[in-house]
Amino acid sequence: MSDMQEIILDSTNKMFKSLCTKELIDRSEEGIFAEELWSVLVESGVTSVGVPESLGGTGGDYNDALHILQLAGKFSVPLPLAETLMVQWLLADHGISPSSEILTLSVNPKNKIELEETPKGYSVQGKAVNVPWARHAKRIVVIANVEGKSKLALLPLDKANIEFNSNLAGEPSDTIHFQSVDVADIFLEEVDVEQFRMKVTNLGGLIKIVMMSGAMEALLELSVLFSKEREQFGRPLHRLQAIQQHIAVLSGETVASVTIANKAILAFGKGVDDHEIAAAKLKVNEAAGKVTEIAHQLHGAIGVTHEHRLNQVTRRLWAWRDEFGNENYWADQLADKVMNSNTESLWEMITDHPVIAKVQLGEGIK
Repeated sequence: MSDMQEIILDSTNKMFKSLCTKELIDRSEEGIFAEELWSVLVESGVTSVGVPESLGGTGGDYNDALHILQLAGKFSVPLPLAETLMVQWLLADHGISPSSEILTLSVNPKNKIELEETPKGYSVQGKAVNVPWARHAKRIVVIANVEGKSKLALLPLDKANIEFNSNLAGEPSDTIHFQSVDVADIFLEEVDVEQFRMKVTNLGGLIKIVMMSGAMEALLELSVLFSKEREQFGRPLHRLQAIQQHIAVLSGETVASVTIANKAILAFGKGVDDHEIAAAKLKVNEAAGKVTEIAHQLHGAIGVTHEHRLNQVTRRLWAWRDEFGNENYWADQLADKVMNSNTESLWEMITDHPVIAKVQLGEGIK
């Protein structure tokens, strides 16, 4: 880690720690948007990290931004930071300057969006499903059918109808309805649909990996603190051998998840993430099930109460586990790469990519 990155992460950590309270997360889950925290993120340039300065972004690279998102996962930041960054990066690839607005995206195959050209622009018809933070977003990136061609479109949401839904963590996951909405001056770019969806899925999968690894760090801290404060049979819980064994497993899974997440970040930055993202998502998804079970066993009934922060973290792990591909999806992707590789044998693939050896040899592909 460079000195500059260390400074960025240290200041971001302090900002999240002071502003992202349990009460703020509770209010967000009740539908109240954290405007003050969002303004701080925009003013500090966090929402455009990874976008070149030549385009008006903060600069830095994906490595910086992904480690910031790791902290966002650790503190359960109740904002569409990940979605906004993804859209900023995708648009920057097409030379579009970043915006201070809240942005979102959806490349769900179930989406059906049609654009018909009009004298003043386009008329939008259709819907997009399971859109994160749609009720608060100003614009959305989607794949639209424009006169028989699939195009990347950046559409305004001020005239769309939003059907409110939420995921298990209480984060917005809405349905957008466009009913002959007239738009003008929108960004359109012809794309290969499958390639673009794969690009978004890989990027989204990596983001969920790093956010989940950060959430596991929070889970470990909460569990260790509770085991030191709580007494049973006249001794603190962490003095009991059974509890020590649980914490050892929890620590091991957390360290393994953070390590493989950081490995995937490095591979992504070098453009050689062909296997690492799939392997990391498999490992972190699997670990999420183990650590949440252990953490709730350690905390007992108090962990599921509204007053305790533990359930805020575990519900996010459960929700993020299924987003941008569950275990079955990523196991299929990894198996496909192994079976159809024209350049590497299975042995070469395992030895050249040691991070995926454990997954390939037993736990990920079943």
